[in-house]
Amino acid sequence: MRPYEMMVLLEADLEDHSAELDGIKEVVSKLGGSVDKVDVWGKRRLAYPIEKRTEGYYALAYFSLEPSQQKELSRLLSLRPGVVRNLVIRLDQE
Repeated sequence: MRPYEMMVLLEADLEDHSAELDGIKEVVSKLGGSVDKVDVWGKRRLAYPIEKRTEGYYALAYFSLEPSQQKELSRLLSLRPGVVRNLVIRLDQE
C-alpha cells in the first residue's frame, strides 16, 4: 500500500459536507484502503469559476491505497454528485 494525498473540492451549497466526506472515506475503504487523516479547509472562493460556481468546500485527505486501485478511486469520485473536482497525489514513502 502506498500513501496518497487527495484534495477534494465539494459543492459549496451542500447541506451536510461531513456526510459527503464520510462517503468518500467509505469509497476508499471499499477499495481496500484506509484513511489516515482528513483536514477540512472549509468554504473558500475559487480562483476561477468552475461550472459557473465561484465558491467551493475544500478538504484534504491522507490515505493509503494499492496503486492499482487509484484510477478506480478517481472514477468513483467523479460519479459522486457533490464532488466538483479531486486531485490525488502519491506521497514519498518513508
